[in-house]
Formats: sequence, C-alpha cells, structure tokens
Amino acid sequence: MSEQIDKFCDDLRVNMTMIDDKLRALKARARGKTNEAENAVRQQMDSIQKKIDKSNATVKAAKAKVAEWAKAQKAAAQNKIAEWKAEGDAKRLQARADMADDYAKAMSAIASSAVDEAAKAALEALLAHYDVAAAKVARAVR
Repeated sequence: MSEQIDKFCDDLRVNMTMIDDKLRALKARARGKTNEAENAVRQQMDSIQKKIDKSNATVKAAKAKVAEWAKAQKAAAQNKIAEWKAEGDAKRLQARADMADDYAKAMSAIASSAVDEAAKAALEALLAHYDVAAAKVARAVR
C-alpha cells in the first residue's frame, strides 16, 4: 500500500511540476507577445480539456469506487474488523484490503483529474487577464 501512496505522490508531483513549467513558459511568452501567448494558452487549454474529457469515464468509475468504499466501511465497522482479526478471518481481511487498494487507486484518479481541472482554471484566469489588458489597450488607442 505504501508503494501505491508513493506512486500517487510521485505522479502528483510530476503532474504539478509539468503544469508549473508550462505556466512559467506561458507567462514568459506573455510578457513579449500577448497574441502569441494567448494562442499558446488556448492550445494548452484545449490539450488539458481533451485530457479531462478522456479521463471522465475513469473519474466516474473512480467516484463509484469511492462511494463503494465508504459504504463498505460503514458495513464493516471497526468492531467487525477487530473481530475478523481475532478470528484470523484472512478471507474477509483480504477482501477489505483489496477494496482499500481500489479506493486508493480511485482517489488517485480523482486527484489527478482535479489537478487537470485546476490547471485549466488557471489558464482560463490568464485568458481573462489578457482580455482586461486588451480592453485597456483598445481604450487607450481610442
């Protein structure tokens, strides 16, 4: 299980670093060439949106797994788990461990999707700021 947590943390760290690098590059381009940067931002948003769209089914399934885990946790209250341990009921304990693995994987998929959504939101905010800057320039030209 700790391997899965380590993998999740590593994947999340890599994803966040890639997003940060892309945002830094876009900011650098924006300083010099607003139109070019805006196009680059729109392309990046399109790329992220495609990734989000592609992962929708996975996220939906992951959310179902999370709901299943929550339901199973209620059903197998801590006293039942303690009972299974005391009885050495490896079959039920293994089933619970398997469900915990599925839960961890599902949460990882949801978190990854949330990171993509956050990146897209940041890019949308950047585009909104470009619109403000363009409006100020247009007003000054008049």
